[in-house]
Amino acid sequence: MSRTRDDVNIILDGYGQMLVTIFTQISLCYPMTDKSRLPELMKTLQRGLERLTESFPWLAGQVVCEGAAANVAGVFIIKPLDKTPRLTVRDLTEESTMSSLEDIRQAGYPMDRLDEDMVAPRRTSSGCPGETTAEVFQLQVTIIEDGLILTFLGQHQCMDGVGQGQVMHLLSKACRGEAFTADELRSGNRDPADAIPLLDENNLTTGPELRYNMAKPLSASDAKPRAAGVWCHFSFPLDSLRTLKQTAEQALPATTQFISTDDALTAFVWQSIMRARLPRLPEDSPALLARSADIRKHVGISATHPGFAQCMTYHDQFTAQELVDSPLGAIAADLRAALAPGTSTLAHDARALATLVARTPDKSAVSLLGGAFDMAGGRDVMINSWAGQGAYGLDFGLGLGLPEAVRRPRFDGFQGLVYLLPKRPDGEVGVAVCLSGEDLQRLKDDGEFTRLATVVG
Repeated sequence: MSRTRDDVNIILDGYGQMLVTIFTQISLCYPMTDKSRLPELMKTLQRGLERLTESFPWLAGQVVCEGAAANVAGVFIIKPLDKTPRLTVRDLTEESTMSSLEDIRQAGYPMDRLDEDMVAPRRTSSGCPGETTAEVFQLQVTIIEDGLILTFLGQHQCMDGVGQGQVMHLLSKACRGEAFTADELRSGNRDPADAIPLLDENNLTTGPELRYNMAKPLSASDAKPRAAGVWCHFSFPLDSLRTLKQTAEQALPATTQFISTDDALTAFVWQSIMRARLPRLPEDSPALLARSADIRKHVGISATHPGFAQCMTYHDQFTAQELVDSPLGAIAADLRAALAPGTSTLAHDARALATLVARTPDKSAVSLLGGAFDMAGGRDVMINSWAGQGAYGLDFGLGLGLPEAVRRPRFDGFQGLVYLLPKRPDGEVGVAVCLSGEDLQRLKDDGEFTRLATVVG
């Protein structure tokens, strides 16, 4: 597919028509002691953005909504915006509220030192297409004392975390002057072959596989303001991850032959959060985990497809007390069953959701968490894993080396939202957790949790 910037007119397919109108942020922190090199670095980034746009012009576009009316969400389309993705430069070296890189490094790169209002060009939730300009992809260079922070934003209807990681990889290649592969050019231009295949009329149901995607009627409690959460970053070194996996493997049911480290870590974080919440919940309170899943291989689309190809697996067979009391292996095995060949229904479920989105005029009736997920009550958990994203291998040809830290900037999340961050070269995985202040304090005070996790902040 060959397009120029001015003729970009791409109707977002599949999940891109859902009202996930947020901007996903990820920050990469680099040491930089010689500020005289800044003009050279900016030229490298700008040239990279130009090369990126030459091959992938849609990345310089914006998302607009056309045809919206009563009970009709309209159609979300990528249209032209700028010559390249927007590049914002902010110098905070004289800003008293911004720490030096050395101070941030000594503190372990906590989230409270990397607030979105400082290091990102716009907030995570900052308006829907039609209300404000919705850039497909953009970045901010934040200059601080002895360091540089690159923050990348992807409009979520256009790309999920895996897709955003692929776009960042393409930009790094462009900055280095490296040629794109044939597969990168094909999939990176949103080849129609990478659209999520829909089900035919005979296979489409609104059964249990879609129960968490159908918006429920608003209740009086839904109208109450959502209680703000508090973020904290935790570090799991490689030894802790090995211990977690070994512990889980010792208690696997006979029907489970394999679990991943990601399964074990996700199970441990979910169980630990519910243990912190249990003092204020009824013992028979239901426990629900929504776990993000990359569906690319499950539905036969390219692993390098940069679009929105993520849905959720839902885990609701435990009460809060049962979850806390269960062996880690039993929880991890259930998580693995939702992904493993032979037991997973993810391929069908992902296609069913895409079909439902395509055939529902009012897209507000469908979402990743539209059903019984309890955002306000502080009971359910949503875990997104970016652990496989190769952000620690990106240097963008700047001559600064590889990033020292990769973080999710602090933003206004909801209680129960969790991110597993990109794996560091030494195997460490960071985990960003948003909970109520009281629940978070209980988690920090939990010796079983902190035996394996280091509190960063």
